[in-house]
Amino acid sequence: MMKFLGKTHIDFQSKRHIALTCSGLAILIGIISLILHGGPNYSIDFTGGLTMSLRMTEPPGKPRMSEELVRRALRKVDLGESEVKMSRSAEGEDILIRVKEEARFKPPETLIRDKLEELLPGAWNLISNDQLAPENLPDLTGLSCIAISTEADRALLRTVIDSAGVDAPRLVQHQTLSGEPVWILAGEGRDAASLVKKSLAQEYPDYKIDVRSVDRVGPRMGSEMRLQALWAILASLVLVVIYLWWRFDFLFGLAAVIATFHDVMIMLGLFSLLNYEISITVIGAFLTLVGYSLNDTIVVFDRIREDLKRYRDMPFEKLVNISVNDTLSRTIITGLTTIFVLLILFINGGEVLHDFSFCLFVGILIGTYSSIYIASPILVEYAKHTGRTVGVKMMKKKS
Repeated sequence: MMKFLGKTHIDFQSKRHIALTCSGLAILIGIISLILHGGPNYSIDFTGGLTMSLRMTEPPGKPRMSEELVRRALRKVDLGESEVKMSRSAEGEDILIRVKEEARFKPPETLIRDKLEELLPGAWNLISNDQLAPENLPDLTGLSCIAISTEADRALLRTVIDSAGVDAPRLVQHQTLSGEPVWILAGEGRDAASLVKKSLAQEYPDYKIDVRSVDRVGPRMGSEMRLQALWAILASLVLVVIYLWWRFDFLFGLAAVIATFHDVMIMLGLFSLLNYEISITVIGAFLTLVGYSLNDTIVVFDRIREDLKRYRDMPFEKLVNISVNDTLSRTIITGLTTIFVLLILFINGGEVLHDFSFCLFVGILIGTYSSIYIASPILVEYAKHTGRTVGVKMMKKKS
């Protein structure tokens, strides 16, 4: 194996109490931040929201649309925190916009229905669009509308549509295929999709805007995805304990999981302190971090296992120091090569990959630290306080 460092004799374990105290404080600060923020800052993947795909065609002489140009337009209508990325396909270049669901982003149909329920509770019936007579149907292009049958008069319905909170409110009398009179209440939306399209049209009036798709993630689905993400992380940790229990010793597996849990908690607290969003991509980074941290810890544990057979009478704390020093060169080489790639990704990967690369960049530093100052000291503290030789079962199994 290539040696980055020569033979080192660093007494890591003498500083373990300082390291454990610092780690405890870091986790405590993160927990306090999470409490003050009301929990993690989840993205629309977990809270619900809007995903809108559109294509903007530039006129001759105008610059091609970019992510930054879209964000500039969205900031003017208080949508500056939206996720924006370019998606290239064989047909062209699409813009993907994701906006968190908020009460002010209710679709116009919902706003009108809410106002009907408030002012005319039980006094109206919804009529589907396919029941409307096609003859003399008013032009409501660009408006969202609902048709109802009711005995309420025009004045009361006008009050409903004017107070519904929609732009360009319209009230139109029409009829069904069977001749039953109906009222059509319409308006221009203040929902996120309408705000996005309106802001882009106002900022770039010469560009052609083609809405490709509009998808919404409901709060219930977002809650289910949060639960699934949590179970994914917990299941991975349980499986790690089982594997390391079989491969090494139960205490080794427990120490590795505690170190990994330490890494995840510190990263979660850091994301809370910086107010970064937890998205599906970030969850993927967390799971990658779990794998990397465990791999680093297992390398150290594997060397401890070998040294347990080689130095049977050596004090355990000294033996762990030797094992950590023996693997230090490998740890630094692996960490640096990975960090260099992530640094480039962080700088040049764009806003979409910013949180992902940041999580892995910082997480690898924390994971390297935890394999030396969290996982190994747990073994040392156990041996010191119980007087038992760590890994006796493992030595019998492997010798």
